[in-house]
Amino acid sequence: MKKPTSCSSTDGVTFKVSFQERPDFSGNTAAFLFDSAGHLLEATEVKNGQISFKQSEKEVGRSRLFISTLPDNLAEVEASIKVMQRLGAYEPVVRVSGQLVDTIQVPGIIIDHWPICFCWVQGRVIKSGSGHPICSARVHICEVDKVWRWLLTLPELEILRLRDDLIKVLRDPPITWPPRPQPDPSPFDIDTHERSTLNQQQDIYRLNNIDLNSQPAPPASLKNLSSSAMNALPVEAQMALTSPSAHIVRQALIDQARLITPYLCLWPWWWRFRCDEITVIETDTLGRFQAVVPYLCAGDKPDLYFWVEYEISGTLETIYRPLMACNTYWNYNCGSEVIININDDRVPACDDEPDLPGSQVQILSMGRSVSISDIQRAGATTTNEGLTSDGRPFGGRLEPRIWFSRTALRDGKNIQYYRWSYRRLSEGDGTPLSSPGAWTPFTRTVVRHYAKPASTGGVTHEPYILGPVSVAAETNLFEIKPADVPPGGIEWTVVDEREDLASGYFVTTALGNGANACEKAFDAAGKYELKLELFKDNGDLVDWTAEEIDLNVTNLPAPFGAETVTASNATNYHRIKNGAGHTVAFRMVLRVDNNCCTAKVKPVSGVGLTTLPCGFIEYAAGARANLSFKAGHPNGFADLAFGVKRGASDHIPAASASGRVGLASIPSNDASHVYTLTLPNNYGESFLVTTLLGACDRAAFSEVLRVSAKATNGYSRLSNLDAFDHDAFALSKPCPPCECN
Repeated sequence: MKKPTSCSSTDGVTFKVSFQERPDFSGNTAAFLFDSAGHLLEATEVKNGQISFKQSEKEVGRSRLFISTLPDNLAEVEASIKVMQRLGAYEPVVRVSGQLVDTIQVPGIIIDHWPICFCWVQGRVIKSGSGHPICSARVHICEVDKVWRWLLTLPELEILRLRDDLIKVLRDPPITWPPRPQPDPSPFDIDTHERSTLNQQQDIYRLNNIDLNSQPAPPASLKNLSSSAMNALPVEAQMALTSPSAHIVRQALIDQARLITPYLCLWPWWWRFRCDEITVIETDTLGRFQAVVPYLCAGDKPDLYFWVEYEISGTLETIYRPLMACNTYWNYNCGSEVIININDDRVPACDDEPDLPGSQVQILSMGRSVSISDIQRAGATTTNEGLTSDGRPFGGRLEPRIWFSRTALRDGKNIQYYRWSYRRLSEGDGTPLSSPGAWTPFTRTVVRHYAKPASTGGVTHEPYILGPVSVAAETNLFEIKPADVPPGGIEWTVVDEREDLASGYFVTTALGNGANACEKAFDAAGKYELKLELFKDNGDLVDWTAEEIDLNVTNLPAPFGAETVTASNATNYHRIKNGAGHTVAFRMVLRVDNNCCTAKVKPVSGVGLTTLPCGFIEYAAGARANLSFKAGHPNGFADLAFGVKRGASDHIPAASASGRVGLASIPSNDASHVYTLTLPNNYGESFLVTTLLGACDRAAFSEVLRVSAKATNGYSRLSNLDAFDHDAFALSKPCPPCECN
């Protein structure tokens, strides 16, 4: 082999590069030189059919050289041997018989695959449940080995084992899941993943043109898959998979590689995939991240896996790293949003209160789960005003959430404070009071947290008290949160959503008079009007209309989750106006009811029954048993569930019932009987003993009654107001008389 004329140990090395197998090729190309450890030594463009390196002949001869296309934005991608292999770069043999070659011939088959595309990857890191963004999290984006490449590396014996596993799972889909390592936020609870699972299973039936959904949901409902899935494969594929030849089976598996991916989560013995890190990105103030990943246009899109770190007490801690085989985004749909849910309580959410544009106040929700638009207004019946759209009252500690144009109000208009107040409008049953009660302000302390560097490293989350404060003659005012964090702070954070997102606290459990909580709740139940006012920095009440402040109300149901939150201009129903017709406050009405439920299962009675000690009841022919119970709530805001079982687990639908407390009648679960309201809160129904016994001539029965309060605090149902009771009895034929000799 002729030694290159310009190759020397002191002046560098030059190669000629030929694309003669594809003379029409005109793309930009570059050469990348890596040492034996995989470190990039040098990169240079191919110019005038040549590449030149500054490295010595000896250094070049023991290095690895790759030639690849060079799109304009390839410079954004960190070059590595793995990247070169993913992009289909050509790696020539540059030393033959101890000498460097003169010309590098790039094969046409390589050039044919060279067009490189770029995949835009985007996503968000949020707190699970609340959907609030997490700032400054480090998201690692990795590309997982292609399944077909992994198949090429498997020994023949393992190829046959994998084939057997695939056939078994197609013919007999598994039901149980393998364990997942921690920390694992169980992303499969998310609706989008569940939807993609269904898509994947539907695709399995279209095996002639398999196109699995790109989301990383495993086949969670494989138990519903038809056992004929194997038969759905093309005949040629079935024959190839069942061939005794490992070579034929390997090729068949490669051809059906995308069929295998949903099952990898179920095969712990095949979890052998590696993940090459592409980049690490820090989330922004909205928890967002994005990156550009190159891939060969002629091949599949990248198979991506994500894991997340967060700095806790000065140390980077892994807060999300689920099982790779179950959480890889196979053939990622470029541009689709990846939502990463974090369950780690150590990780705070970042500031979730925007500084609204213009000059406005936006009323969002009561807690997390009840939007203002979910609360029934005027136009609803007098009874339903203040209830949620599905008929629930409010109770417990209520926390209205609002957003402000913070900078515009504080700096532009000197409006620095707000105040929430309430007054009672009705009795517990909704009957209007002769005159509304007096306005009472909210007084519980409201705080916001902000991150601050700690002297020992890491950060602390300090409280910033918004109020209550007094300004001039006004008391119980609360500060509109400043746009800027206090001196020395880094950023606003959400450590506890019930502290950091509430604008105030309506503590309804403190209302009313009585010797105990139930008596106080009965005394205080009813409609309450809430009022939000704004104040200047000198304590003057603000005229919203004169100050040109827009009052907006969210028009979407809550919880808002990852959705865009929209609002519309508040109607007169939500406005308190002065004599000039100017808005001076926001108002809303809530139905408050913290009443306790009652539940009591009554003893069985009836015709033809004889009650014996220890709960046994003897019955005569044609006997009837009366089942009854007491299920109550002072204002009917509760649901009852009454269940009867024969023996340990034999549920009796005819004797079981559920419905709203206070209804005149509640049908049994099979609609064959009706429990009728007799005395207040008392329900009963008569049954033939044979209906209860079924095929038995004697049996033991259990009765369970639960009365569940409907009240919500904006986060969850107030289950502490529930009532529960149970009882048991046994039916038996009378014992025959004893015959003595």
